[in-house]
Amino acid sequence: MRTGEKVEVTIGALGHEGDGIAELGGVRLFVPWTLPGERWRVRLAEKVYGGFRALPLAPLAPLGARAMPLCRHFTRCGGCRLQHLPPDAYAAFKLARITTELARRRLEVAVLEPLVRSPPQSRRRLRLAFARQGAGVRLGLRRLHSHAIERLDECPVAHPELVALFAPLRRMLAEAGIARGEVLLTRAANGVDLALLTRLRPQPADFRRWQTFAEDQGLLRVSLGRGRAALPLALCEPPWVMAGDLPVPLPPGAFLQATEEGERALVDFLGEVIRDGERLVDLHAGLGLLSLPHRRRLARLLLVDIDPAAGEALRPVMALPENRHLAVATRDLERHPLTPEELAAFDLVLLDPPRAGARRQCEALAASPIRRVVYVACHPPSFARDARILADAGFRLVRLRPVDQFVFAADVELAALLVRD
Repeated sequence: MRTGEKVEVTIGALGHEGDGIAELGGVRLFVPWTLPGERWRVRLAEKVYGGFRALPLAPLAPLGARAMPLCRHFTRCGGCRLQHLPPDAYAAFKLARITTELARRRLEVAVLEPLVRSPPQSRRRLRLAFARQGAGVRLGLRRLHSHAIERLDECPVAHPELVALFAPLRRMLAEAGIARGEVLLTRAANGVDLALLTRLRPQPADFRRWQTFAEDQGLLRVSLGRGRAALPLALCEPPWVMAGDLPVPLPPGAFLQATEEGERALVDFLGEVIRDGERLVDLHAGLGLLSLPHRRRLARLLLVDIDPAAGEALRPVMALPENRHLAVATRDLERHPLTPEELAAFDLVLLDPPRAGARRQCEALAASPIRRVVYVACHPPSFARDARILADAGFRLVRLRPVDQFVFAADVELAALLVRD
């Protein structure tokens, strides 16, 4: 078998990225946008995972039950890979992303809750790539397994306020003469924030141009870069987000859960676990949007994150008289996890690490007197690895809530409660 060869295959299952998997002569083929049981003529692409990626060319038999894709960019844009799955198969795939990893690590969950779904048009953060193309600019998402940009004219996943900016933003980027880069659009509580991620030495004309653009399009702010290093190009109104009933300033490019519905499901899960009067440490806290809504129920709350911009944004919140039991710390938890001795000052740990997980922090938790951990994860394999560390130290996986906030993508969020006696 070689790249470019055309073969006929039967799809046997869906892989963890949502591709159909076929076997031919003992070689695995990964075929996007296909379903188990279908027969396809495919063309072999690059070698991966000891097999081949393959592009579907034509079905060899009538296709069975499929969902009608909502977007004309489907199969070209790399952002959505599951629009063709029927609703039951879609939900089963999302759950299997979690249960397969638990089984691989010999973990059992006492209560697996139903999948919490986010609706279409709910995603509040979009990172788009752009590049000059002739006199204009191509703006959109990368194509599947490619650096090429699929120009987006619609997106059924994103909030309409973000989609409405595609055309004017394309025109603005062309006018600004920027060769390439990315833009991060975020729908805050009071409007849309834009971070421009590119190399640019802004001149006075650039500030005037972006300020006019922000005013015309109703943007809150335009920043060059993200975090503490961001340079404001335009400001109409400071953006903020809500932590329950508490407004929190939003630093440029700061992390947010993908959808408000997904965030609410995670906040509610934590609220069902917290006991009044507890001391909670929120690790990889970001802006504290999962724990701060419960601040009045806690005797103490410490928010820890690597991003100093998050800490700076939270300090005015901490200064409020009613929040004197709250504190914030900037710390690289990957290199310097909280020690067992530091953890002993708390009753409950909330852990929401990045995709790579929190292996070293879980090793410290295992050696600590902590007995209750809420783990929020966007990557089931790293969660299962870390949960195994805790399980080996006596923790039980008591309940798990799957949260589908990555609509039509292969990823799935989860919140889990681990307890030891």
